[in-house]
Amino acid sequence: MFVLKNAWGQLVRHKLRTALILVIALVVAFGSLFTLSVRQANTTATVTDRASLAPGAIVRMTADQQAKYDGTDSSWVKNYLTTDTYNGYYAVVTTANITLANVAASESFPVRQTSGSIQAIAGKSDADASKTGGEFTLKAFTSVNTARDNDLGSYKVVKGKHLSYSGKAEKGALISQALASKNNLKVGDKFTIASPSDAKKTTELVVRGIYEYTDEAAAGHGSDAKLAKDNRDNAIYVAYSTMYATEWANEKASDWSKPDLSYVFEFSSMSDYNKFVKNVKKTIKAGYEVSSPTIAKYEQKIKPIVSLNERMNTASIALLAAGGVLLLALVLLSVWKRGAEIGAALVCGVTRGRMGWQLMLEAFIPLLVGLGLGLLVGGFAAKPLGASLATGYATTVDGGMIWHVGWIGLACVLVLGIVAALRVCCFGPKKLFAARGGVASGTASEEVQA
Repeated sequence: MFVLKNAWGQLVRHKLRTALILVIALVVAFGSLFTLSVRQANTTATVTDRASLAPGAIVRMTADQQAKYDGTDSSWVKNYLTTDTYNGYYAVVTTANITLANVAASESFPVRQTSGSIQAIAGKSDADASKTGGEFTLKAFTSVNTARDNDLGSYKVVKGKHLSYSGKAEKGALISQALASKNNLKVGDKFTIASPSDAKKTTELVVRGIYEYTDEAAAGHGSDAKLAKDNRDNAIYVAYSTMYATEWANEKASDWSKPDLSYVFEFSSMSDYNKFVKNVKKTIKAGYEVSSPTIAKYEQKIKPIVSLNERMNTASIALLAAGGVLLLALVLLSVWKRGAEIGAALVCGVTRGRMGWQLMLEAFIPLLVGLGLGLLVGGFAAKPLGASLATGYATTVDGGMIWHVGWIGLACVLVLGIVAALRVCCFGPKKLFAARGGVASGTASEEVQA
């Protein structure tokens, strides 16, 4: 009790230093616990959850090939993949014994605006429809999943309904909010478009829904588009059956009526997807590459937690280094100039063990309180803090993390306590005798040196 009372007295007399040690210990413990929670969330996202994806694979033009695109030159359609090409990719699935969950498709080609009907949003350098095939892009999907993998961007229907893929709304179409506003169209209104190869061939569609994009447009496909048909707000989305009812698409054509086909191979596991990619790369024509919108969207989704994990890994190293150095310095500072006190105590009969234990307690008390508070605050605050910094991604703390940080923290506290106690061990016999002499002459405070 005597030792504890003396230790507490020292801590109270040096309130600022005591508080500083406590706060540093708290911050280091909290930072370590939060780093572990972020690291675990990152591992779950990048390894466990990623491995459980059921991705779809799409063969698309490379960026370098797409950069050669000329929307006024119909010979560009020679670069489009055909059904026969995709049949070759499907053969890879069968020969490699890959489990395929489903095959979906989309295709598109330009269509013309008609006099007195819907008018497209003009491009920066528009050309006549006889060169471009039209001012709109008619794009068809076989399923809602294919629509989600739309290469023009993700969208949501803000008015009306989504497309019907069962054929119940065979004339139904989705148009953009920008296009609807320009033409004063609303859900249920009708509009007419014409074939890319013959302006006299027209078809009537009904606005089933109005959509808005939820992401940024790629360069050249937004308001900066040179041609109207390349502005994604001029895209008209329909079901596959609606497109084929027009009978405008012709895979054997050499003009803009040749559709740009895109098949999506949907797999039940990442292993099947990886096997497909490995084998299909051998058959892909130059200028094309295989990718997965599913994986791309997932990696975009987990980017905040990956970024936070990278920052925390760097920050935790700095925090541990700085915290360790500061705590060691403060502990040494608390005992370094106490040689006179130690000498006087030993002269008065206090044993080295009791004096060492007192110095250890002086280090233990603020360090343990700081460690405990850091673990407590970390346990409650890590999840909401992670959700805030990682855009809603969960960074939960479990018992294993608390014990991990706690045990390491206790080991560090013990080491710092031992460092403090070593001050007594470093007090040599000569200084002890000097202390005795000083007490006898009444000048202990002047002659006993640290």
